[in-house]
Amino acid sequence: MPLITITQSIGTQGNNVARLIAQKLAVELFDDKKLQSGAAKSDRFSHTEYHFDHQAPGFWERLRSREPRVYLDTMEAAVYDIARSGEGVIIGHGSQMLLHDFSCAFHVRLLSDFNLRVTNLVASQNMSPEAAGDLIAKYDKNQKAFFRYAFQRDLDTASLYDLVINLGKMKTETVANIILGAVQSHDIQSCSLDALSSMNRLSQERKIHAALLANNIDVSTLSITVPEFGKAKIDGVVVSQNEQDRIAEIVSNVEGVSDVNADVSVWVYPL
Repeated sequence: MPLITITQSIGTQGNNVARLIAQKLAVELFDDKKLQSGAAKSDRFSHTEYHFDHQAPGFWERLRSREPRVYLDTMEAAVYDIARSGEGVIIGHGSQMLLHDFSCAFHVRLLSDFNLRVTNLVASQNMSPEAAGDLIAKYDKNQKAFFRYAFQRDLDTASLYDLVINLGKMKTETVANIILGAVQSHDIQSCSLDALSSMNRLSQERKIHAALLANNIDVSTLSITVPEFGKAKIDGVVVSQNEQDRIAEIVSNVEGVSDVNADVSVWVYPL
């Protein structure tokens, strides 16, 4: 079964395309709410409502003010958790970048003319054309800034996508059928067990990284790897005995971790 990422911009009606694809393939659709639900499994975020990507006003302000690196680790872990099932339709959240090296994932970019996007928002949100235009401009800026901050790449880099479609001249069902034709071809293979295992380990690495950061551990001098799911390896140096003592306990409390190999020394400052 296919694993599809959909990258859209507000007002393109990309959500409708993604929903139709998921229905036709009988797979799950992972939108903003589903990603939040996955992220909320972390105790760190269980009492806080976060909005990823461009789905809610003020995203960029929240991203900058609420532990952005912990936030990004949690988001990335949620994407990998979803992808490890090997099927589904994921909307946004950097999924085209996070899954770019997995050949079983098919990445779609949906575009639309600015004026058409305004028209779509006016119709769907009952707002004035002026307000819709301002909202689109703000969201586009935030979406691109988020992607640049998170991945040091331009959101519109063509090589990130397998298929780019302009929705201006085609109906939703036509666009969905084009994507379906591509992903159901013999050219696109299902995810191998090795790929699914890698996604599982990548998810756990992100969760460990987030847990250490959330507990005020400086991870800049640490190497965090999960050579096998459930087995964490932490190498490097820390600045205090307290940090060294706490690392193994923090990592062992991460979901799914059953074995921690912490080869961490305390940095000795030269006299």
